Amino acid sequence: MKRILALLFAMIFLCACVPTPETDAVKQKDTNVLIDSVRTENQEQQNAGTELPPVRTQFPERFTCDFHTSIQNVHVIADVPLEVLTSGTFPMLRVEHRFLSDTERLTIVKHLFKSDDLYIYEYHPTREALERMIRELMQEPTPEDKAEYMADFGTEEEWQEMLEHRKETLAQYQKQYNEMDDDTLPSLLRWSGTAPVYSEDFEHNSNQILIVNSESISGFFDYANIWANECDRPIEYQIANRDVRESTSVWSFDDAGKFGTERIDPSEYDTPHDGANITPNDAIRIVQSYFDGFEPFAASDVYWSNNAQTDGDTKGINENTRWAYLIHLSPVRYGAIGVYCAGNASDISEDSYVRTWDYETLMAAVDGDGNLISLVWLAPLKVTDVIAESTTLLPYEEIQKIFETQMNRMFSYDEANGATLTLDNVQLGLFRIREKGNINTGLLVPVWFFTGSVQNADAHRGEYGDGFVYDNLNPLLIINAIDGSIIDPMKGY
Repeated sequence: MKRILALLFAMIFLCACVPTPETDAVKQKDTNVLIDSVRTENQEQQNAGTELPPVRTQFPERFTCDFHTSIQNVHVIADVPLEVLTSGTFPMLRVEHRFLSDTERLTIVKHLFKSDDLYIYEYHPTREALERMIRELMQEPTPEDKAEYMADFGTEEEWQEMLEHRKETLAQYQKQYNEMDDDTLPSLLRWSGTAPVYSEDFEHNSNQILIVNSESISGFFDYANIWANECDRPIEYQIANRDVRESTSVWSFDDAGKFGTERIDPSEYDTPHDGANITPNDAIRIVQSYFDGFEPFAASDVYWSNNAQTDGDTKGINENTRWAYLIHLSPVRYGAIGVYCAGNASDISEDSYVRTWDYETLMAAVDGDGNLISLVWLAPLKVTDVIAESTTLLPYEEIQKIFETQMNRMFSYDEANGATLTLDNVQLGLFRIREKGNINTGLLVPVWFFTGSVQNADAHRGEYGDGFVYDNLNPLLIINAIDGSIIDPMKGY
């Protein structure tokens, strides 16, 4: 109890001070101190025979504020629902990377394809395709071809290497053509559920493409992408594109700032969105059904989104744009789930090697008729230790003080003068932080997760003059709900 009180008083003192903009609020924490404090508090509660009340009863239903920062007079406004991502209290858990077994991997992909016949895809050209490629390679490069190549690469040695590679490829295609009696292509290998071997070079893939057809196919097709364990992205799945300009990848839908994208309030999850025949809860249940037998998943947020391109000649929404529910799910652990934060934490080792650790999510796109378009399970976690099943959180008033202090600190630059910051979402959920000195193990702790947008009074002034959006990719602020420390998702602490 004394350690928790000491942390609380320290935060009260800091929040009462005028912030120093030049001082970085994000520091590497000694997670051992945090762990000891939580365990001590938890033990004292057990000895006293008391239980913490549900988190929902500890805080108001809405997060509200209306103030001006003291440094640059930024107007900060908030009146949004406070989304509490637990049915009871929040635990603190030690976690590490979770690698799927062959059986688990095989089970999920069978569910996705609704088939037991899974094969490793390899491209095998037909005789007609080989004839076309052989004809192209037999044509001698023109002086214009060489001039264009030299302009890009610049050396005669590289040009000669390219010509040699053309000869080798031509010989390979001719050999394949001569060995083919007809257009019958070799059968594909059946997949056993194993992950591919990790490769650090570009000569060998660290992933395998899976399909349900044992024969080689061309064109567009549904497929699952299976990655080596070291890639920390065990499974991706997507249905066939309709043309070369379209992407059905779930990443094409995951853009909160894209035109037409709308975040759906959880209170509306039982109502179909305009353009959909099913509700968000229906779409959530569809995704959950593919993971029967695994730890349960729940949605941290849902968007009505699209896969339209945001740049290039085909930029914008057109008649071929797919619309879907974009769902972020998190495993349910002790009744609590995590917030969705895109990106990863990174660390630079002594030998200057950059190591990264993505944040866990199961992300899926389900169209308005209930068809799964795509999904990815990214950076799954394994719980290795339960520090506490229930943690004591800082009072709401203290979080508001910390929030105001940080807004003064963050918006201290001159160009922010007179700007307006409007919060659009506040969540209280689990988030992974790194343990001290280790990027491969972490702690799941409850955090306050803020997003919103900034608009300047003078739209032509400063780097952010025409506005800036803080979303799941770039959150406005993350506060540790236990000790009030500030978390930088890029650093992971």
